[in-house]
Amino acid sequence: MEGSPGSPLDGISEDLRRIAALLGAVADDPSAEGARDELESISAELRVLITRHFGARRRAAHGQGARGAILAHLQSKTGQWVEGQELAAISGIQEWARRIRELRVESGYDIEEDGGRYRLVRAEPNADAAGKWGTANDIRRRPGSARDRILQFLIAEVGHVVTRDQLDYVAKIKEGSRRVRELRDEEGWPIESHIDVAFLTPGQYRLVSADEQDRRDPRQRKFPEELRHRVFERDAFTCQSCRRDRAIALTAGDSRYYLEVHHISAMAEQLDALPSEELNDPGNLVTLCHRCHSRETADFQRRRRSERGGQPITGQAETPVEPDD
Repeated sequence: MEGSPGSPLDGISEDLRRIAALLGAVADDPSAEGARDELESISAELRVLITRHFGARRRAAHGQGARGAILAHLQSKTGQWVEGQELAAISGIQEWARRIRELRVESGYDIEEDGGRYRLVRAEPNADAAGKWGTANDIRRRPGSARDRILQFLIAEVGHVVTRDQLDYVAKIKEGSRRVRELRDEEGWPIESHIDVAFLTPGQYRLVSADEQDRRDPRQRKFPEELRHRVFERDAFTCQSCRRDRAIALTAGDSRYYLEVHHISAMAEQLDALPSEELNDPGNLVTLCHRCHSRETADFQRRRRSERGGQPITGQAETPVEPDD
């Protein structure tokens, strides 16, 4: 329909027929050299034509905008990888990647990412993930620093896996992972990542316990993450003292189980004086759970007190001495 004389639709039919003819020519030989460039040129011309004759894009109704278009497209290809450029074209906006993050964080959709590709694992959102969004949204509004808000979120979700996107949202910055490392290394919060457990992937974190007595040994920060992961993986993520892994610990009701690196020939303040090659030699390191590591440290302190008291040191104090309060 051409529209009345002088209307915005004047000449649209002629333009559409011309574009259709261009498309028809490409359809006759889509494998021809330059076919892609021709299609992109036609696409750009069509977008100009739409804007010229129909005006700027109207604000979409709730759920029918760019985010809704991206979700519908991903749902139509559930379980399949979709290129990011395809989602950009579907959404028609420059901030399409932000809409994917919103679908993950706010709506609880399980969307995987791999080198610019995206895959919707399940067509329906995860109720637990959506619940995390409510918690994150509440904490995001609170005063305080980014690190404070991240800690509040981790405590609210203690024992549960949270993602980098959720932490960035709560923190209002793109350095959520850095703040997590600070909380772990500087304050001793027992926060696990893919370095510590096999079931976590990069960008996932879990606060094991919010109890003060479960804080990490502060000297754990002396061991680089890559080294810790090598030691844990070598020892099958199993404590080499009590021989428990996570599954065994959970079955026994120990939800506070987590791993630490233990130096075989040096303990506590002795680590500060070790040269780097001796400190970070995997042959000198072994995997212990936090409970066993704390016990080893307490035993060492008892031996030191016995030594100062002139008693012989035979692996353990002959008469156990309780640690000082």
